[in-house]
Amino acid sequence: MTLLLSGITLIMFVPAGVAVTQDVVHPGLRATSLSINIVVQHSLGSPLGPLFVGAVSDSYGLLNALRVLPVFTLLAGGLFLAGSFFYTRDLESVEVVDVEME
Repeated sequence: MTLLLSGITLIMFVPAGVAVTQDVVHPGLRATSLSINIVVQHSLGSPLGPLFVGAVSDSYGLLNALRVLPVFTLLAGGLFLAGSFFYTRDLESVEVVDVEME
């Protein structure tokens, strides 16, 4: 049960991160922004996470490898917090485009 709750809460940042990337770019570049966001997230997290945990586990044991993981979660939270201070300024610099339906 703990692993299930951990798995659910660890990915709760994704909607907020995607929403911010969509807010602070020109409307014509939103698809490109989302694509780059997903590629970077999966390029850094998906292949490197298991390799890192495996390397630490081989050197220091599985328990120590799993103890290190929350440090990266706190680092990510700190980076999101730091980025939040620039959100309003970045949002103000986005060109306003009126969307019309024909």
